Amino acid sequence: NINNIINNFNGVPHRLEFVKSHNGIHWYHDSIATTPERTIAAINSFNEPLVLLLGGHDKNLPWQDLAKLITQRVDHLIVFGECAGIILDQMERVIKAADRSQTPQSNQRPFSISHCSGLEEAVYTAANIARQGDVILLSPGAASYDEFIDFEERGEHFREWVKRLAI
Repeated sequence: NINNIINNFNGVPHRLEFVKSHNGIHWYHDSIATTPERTIAAINSFNEPLVLLLGGHDKNLPWQDLAKLITQRVDHLIVFGECAGIILDQMERVIKAADRSQTPQSNQRPFSISHCSGLEEAVYTAANIARQGDVILLSPGAASYDEFIDFEERGEHFREWVKRLAI
């Protein structure tokens, strides 16, 4: 019966996968999002305040559109991995450009940025930052090869670290 299938469909692993909810904080992972465009789609899937975990191995793709969206939609950005410096540089450029333009379109939201060496540290940083009502989203926008074999291994580790948190 098609209704049973629809009602029991839990989504696709590693694609906006719900991991855990505790104290009003909801953890999702989108480890399969290995390009900035996929991360943009993930961000646009939520209306709640976002803590975004972003980083990994850079694929030489443009980060500017994602950086602009982050300034508008993300409350706290946590960068990690090999491409963290590239992301931070792009964020700085976008923030400076918005400060210079001061147009109504630049509706830059106050947000903060943390820099972590790897994903496990990023998970613990997110747990310390998040507040009730937040969504913590791993949507890395980059490949996993700097730390993991593939996006699936990255997602499995994320899921395990989140489930082990004593929050």
